[in-house]
Amino acid sequence: MKVFQGIDLVKVAKMEQAIRRSGKVFLDRVFSPGEQAYCGSKRMKFEHYAARFAAKEAVLKALKLRPRKGQKLSGIEVKRLATGKPFIALGAEARRRFRIPVSAQIELSLAHEREYAIATVVVVVP
Repeated sequence: MKVFQGIDLVKVAKMEQAIRRSGKVFLDRVFSPGEQAYCGSKRMKFEHYAARFAAKEAVLKALKLRPRKGQKLSGIEVKRLATGKPFIALGAEARRRFRIPVSAQIELSLAHEREYAIATVVVVVP
């Protein structure tokens, strides 16, 4: 069994700036339609976007991968269970592209407040 860990911290103001500057192009490249709907419905939407961006970066760090220029991160999706617990959902293409086996278990923890958002990810590969 192998255990990989990644963590990322995002400044909410930088996320807001990126979204305001690049708009839909940035949102579509980084966030899934479900994530956009969820974050867009929140009063403090930039905090939620920043937390999800941190989660995607934490996944890449855990797997020791560097995002390539122009690479879509929307394939790494943060969803929520009925209880509210966030989790990482990967489609078949994202699993193949990021070399994550189907048997891998990915644990996620998110936190955010006005200035910063943080995510930590643990990937367990049997």
